[in-house]
Amino acid sequence: MPPGVEYDVKKTIKRKLLSMYFVRGWWTDKDDCSIKEAGIGGTIRFHIETEHVDDGDEIIFTVYDSDGVEFLDDRLSLTVQGTTTAYNKVKIIGNKGFIEWTTGEGSLALLQENFEGDELELYVKCEYKGNIVNLPHDSDDYLMLYEKEVLITVLIELPHSKYSLFKKGQFFSALGLAGHSAMAIGDRYFDYGPDNVAGTYSEKEYNVDFNNDGDKEDDVYLDSPSFMNAPGRPWWGEKVALKLGINPIDVKLKQVIDYINLKWQLTGIYGEVRKIEFYVKESEAQKILKWWEERYKHLKVYSVWPWTGEQCTTAVKTAIQEAFSLDIINPIGSNYITDTTQTPKGLLEEIRKFISTSKQHSNELAKEEIIKEESQDFKPK
Repeated sequence: MPPGVEYDVKKTIKRKLLSMYFVRGWWTDKDDCSIKEAGIGGTIRFHIETEHVDDGDEIIFTVYDSDGVEFLDDRLSLTVQGTTTAYNKVKIIGNKGFIEWTTGEGSLALLQENFEGDELELYVKCEYKGNIVNLPHDSDDYLMLYEKEVLITVLIELPHSKYSLFKKGQFFSALGLAGHSAMAIGDRYFDYGPDNVAGTYSEKEYNVDFNNDGDKEDDVYLDSPSFMNAPGRPWWGEKVALKLGINPIDVKLKQVIDYINLKWQLTGIYGEVRKIEFYVKESEAQKILKWWEERYKHLKVYSVWPWTGEQCTTAVKTAIQEAFSLDIINPIGSNYITDTTQTPKGLLEEIRKFISTSKQHSNELAKEEIIKEESQDFKPK
């Protein structure tokens, strides 16, 4: 056991004062409110109270995690109040001083390199005139640093129960391919559907060789796009955007939910709509968001045939797979959607088993809610 360290029954480290210079150290937010937790991306401070330290003298400052691994200053971007220069010293005035930084990519990289969990516990080694003290004294007051969380919302309209396999024109719908799948990352909404209106489409914009001439440079007239082969577009998102006079990329989740709850005669949404929510780490959310942003730049081909293009469910599935690959060790417990998932109902069965991966909601099962009942006055043609 190191000298000057004692353990209580909870194995909490309580360090005795080994120096005449250091009284205490503590973590706060940018408004000087004491904290024990912080999400990456926020501004945090470490305060030091001393005694017998002359005004203007500096305390050397080094951050460690609870395992004793030193954090490099250029990755934590330590800065003294009012400056933008990386620094590892605290100037003491009136036996008090603090240093602050805004955690960012460097801190995230350090967190991802830590193989023992989803957070880092930080303390500070302070040095003055050869005297060294680790602060805070009590390990219960170390700062727990973890990724911020982002709420993922999946919206699923199930095919109407009145569809029949044996009625003309209802075959694909009765198979479960009717309905719709969509999602939001935080409040940013995304979905995918067919642009089945005849017209001229830019191969460059869609990143598709519509006329099969070996390039993607032409403007091509398509006289009969359909749900089996059509230029892609945001589906509910484009309708909401048109209604509000905004760009589909700017549509928010609440605006779509408001739209869903209008009469089905105004929206064409007549099936039961379910909302499934779960939380992910911000780095996972960014992977999903990046996929959708790229898809909205190049909308490609929509098709119910998976070998031809993407459709609403496979688009949501593929975006989520960007963040969650199959866990070979624990395939049942992993947030993974199989490649065979093609229908809204199939997606619902997969997503409702998801668990939150964020520190704040770790291992909580996804929450499911019916936000619109099936329309009773709808009769499929």
